[in-house]
Amino acid sequence: MGLMTRTPQAPGSPADVAAPGRRRGRPVSLESRHAVLTTAAGLLDERGFNGFTIDEVARRSGVSKATIYKHWAGGFDVAVDAYGDSVTSAVPVIATGDAVSDLTSQIRRLAEFYASPRGRVIAQLLAAGTGQERGAALLREKFFAKRRADTAALIEQGKANGQLRADLDTDLAIDLLFGPIVFRLFNGIEPLDTDGAAALARMALRAIVPSPG
Repeated sequence: MGLMTRTPQAPGSPADVAAPGRRRGRPVSLESRHAVLTTAAGLLDERGFNGFTIDEVARRSGVSKATIYKHWAGGFDVAVDAYGDSVTSAVPVIATGDAVSDLTSQIRRLAEFYASPRGRVIAQLLAAGTGQERGAALLREKFFAKRRADTAALIEQGKANGQLRADLDTDLAIDLLFGPIVFRLFNGIEPLDTDGAAALARMALRAIVPSPG
């Protein structure tokens, strides 16, 4: 199969984004995939998404641009794939049987993560995803799906054992608890510090914990 001709892009264009909808070829070798994703994650850590290019990933990883573009639709896809497990790994959902304590801990840990350098890069990726075909779906799959499902299970258990309100809408509860942390990033407001995260947890949990009596 011959190489497809690509329209030249300006050097240094963010992520060197390829045309959407490109079909993927045969699975990239595990060695090449590891090299691309490890290099991409390091480049994101170093430059953020605004300084991320496929040219530089190819140069550092030793994997050709042609190979990269055969298996990823563009720079955004590579970047999201490279950072895909970072939130889930950094902020796992911990279920101890005390739903209120577990949700409080998760809010505090998530706020701390988004205040970190890697958390700020993820905020850049979330913003960039609005302009990408399938961007929202890819972000949900890579960053949010597992943690949201685990959090939903935690809330359902809390409802079942009486720690949380039985009439609670689980999806809306997740939005209420964690949405403000990400919302601040898109409004140019400083991330929550430890005290701010604790205050958010207390305020939000009042709405989902049964009233005494």
